[in-house]
Amino acid sequence: MRWRFKATLQQACSSMPAGPTIYRQLQRRFGLLNPDPFRTIPQHAAMVRRLGKLGFSVDGIRCLEIGTGHVPIAPVAFHLLGAREVVSVDLHRRLLTDLTSEMLRRLAAAEHRLLDLYEGLVPADVLRDRLARIGRLASRPYDLLDEIGVHYAAPGDAARMPDPDGSFDLNFSMTVLEHIRPAALWELLAETRRLLRTDGYAAHLVDPSDHFARQDPTIARINFLRYSVREWERIAGNEFGYCNRLRASQVERMFTEAGLVVEEHVRTVDEPSRSALDSFPLHPDFWQFAPADLCTAELEVYARREGTDPAAPGV
Repeated sequence: MRWRFKATLQQACSSMPAGPTIYRQLQRRFGLLNPDPFRTIPQHAAMVRRLGKLGFSVDGIRCLEIGTGHVPIAPVAFHLLGAREVVSVDLHRRLLTDLTSEMLRRLAAAEHRLLDLYEGLVPADVLRDRLARIGRLASRPYDLLDEIGVHYAAPGDAARMPDPDGSFDLNFSMTVLEHIRPAALWELLAETRRLLRTDGYAAHLVDPSDHFARQDPTIARINFLRYSVREWERIAGNEFGYCNRLRASQVERMFTEAGLVVEEHVRTVDEPSRSALDSFPLHPDFWQFAPADLCTAELEVYARREGTDPAAPGV
C-alpha cells in the first residue's frame, strides 16, 4: 500500500464519528491486525533478559504496561515469566476478543518453541502449567486475563494513574512512545517516575522511524524527516497515523528530564536509510542531528528512578 493513500485513509477516518470502526475494518481487510504472538514475544523475551543482566527479575512483579493495542501479547508473556500482576493501560478500548483468543490458542500450541525461547527464565514445568491454563481459557480471554492477574484499563491515561507512589516494579511499552506528543510524553515519563518503586525499572522499545515505510517499500524509513512540523501535522496529525518524530537522543533526554536515570540504551541504525541520507532532502529542523541519530530505527531504553523530583521542561 502506498503511504500517501494510507495517510489519506487515516485522516478521513479520524474525521468521522464511526472512523475507528471503519479503520479497524480496513486493517482487517488488508491483514494489518495480526494475532501471531511471535511477532512480539521474541523481542519481549530479549528485553526481559536485558533487564536480568541489569539485576532485575520479572518474577513476582507488578507491571504497568503502556498501550495494550488490539492483542495483549506482552501482558500474557509477563504472566508466563512469573509476573504477579500486569495493569495494561490504553487511551482507547481496542482489544479484540477474537484476535486475542486466536493469539492465546497459538501460544498454548507453541510449547516447544516457548521452552527454547524462555530457557533459563522460567522452569519448564511451570511454563507448561501456565500454557495449559491459557489453552483451557483461550476462548474466554477476559476470564483468562482476570485469572492470571492482567487488568485491562481502557480507556485510561498512563500519565494520570490512580495508584499511589512507588506502586509498580516495572513500567513497560513496545512501540508506543513514538505515538505520543512530546508534552504528553514528558508527563507520562514523570508519572512513570512517581509510580516506580525505588528499585524499579522503566523498559521501553521505541521505533523512531517512519511507520508508513512498513507497508510502502518505495520510501526510506527516514522519509518523514523531509517535512516541517506543519506539513507533518497535515499529513499524519491524527490518532491513527501520528508519530512524534523525536530522534533517539531526544527520547533519552526526555527520560532524564523526567527524573529517570538511563542505565542502558540500545540503538539499531537502519543502514539503507543511512546510505540514502547523502541525497535525502532533510528538513532544516533535523540538520542538528548526527546521521546515526537520524537513522535509528529501533531504540531500547532501560531506566530507573532518581531521588529528586523533576522540573517540567519548556516543551
